[in-house]
Amino acid sequence: MTREPKTKAALIEAAIKIFEQKGFQHARVSDIVSAAGVAQGTFYIYFRSKEEIFRESCNGFINQIKEMFIQRTKHLFDGDTADEIIRNLYQVVSDIIDIYQKNLAVAGLLFREGIGNGRLFKEIYEDILSIFLSLIEEQIKKAMSKGFMSIEDTEIASVLLFGLFERSLFYFMLIHQKTDISKLKRIIVDFVLKALSFDYNNQCASMPPIS
Repeated sequence: MTREPKTKAALIEAAIKIFEQKGFQHARVSDIVSAAGVAQGTFYIYFRSKEEIFRESCNGFINQIKEMFIQRTKHLFDGDTADEIIRNLYQVVSDIIDIYQKNLAVAGLLFREGIGNGRLFKEIYEDILSIFLSLIEEQIKKAMSKGFMSIEDTEIASVLLFGLFERSLFYFMLIHQKTDISKLKRIIVDFVLKALSFDYNNQCASMPPIS
């Protein structure tokens, strides 16, 4: 890694630390450069403002979540048997949680600060939301057409499912951090399927054990 990427990476790492400690509103560019050990003028070579470095700090996490949503949610309720659908849903839940675990500091920034500063993230958030909702609604309809699920309104169900992931992961991974993650994955899968009136008896006796 050359000097310039190292300097930019150091600024981003320092920014995440300062935003965690002081919150976005109270953090100053001078705090960030001090933590990074660089001159204040160096900051403006890479970023125009603390808003810009805040966005940059969260971009990696946002892009991973967005990419995973697009890749995995297409297969959320795929499968010709109940077992296949259960395992596909478990894989999506597991992928989401794994990304959060690897990016806890940034996830905390996004949820604690980003959502409250809507002008920074409104467009990105709405983009992720629209992609996720359209994909999940399509998959719910597919599962319904195969007789595995029964739900009155697929759009409402999609919004509720998005809220389940967003709020529950915020609580269990960023506030109450002693949660058994394996158990959390299993319960989320079971909760989602029961909420969508999933027919466990359609070609399988019960939810298979998933570790």
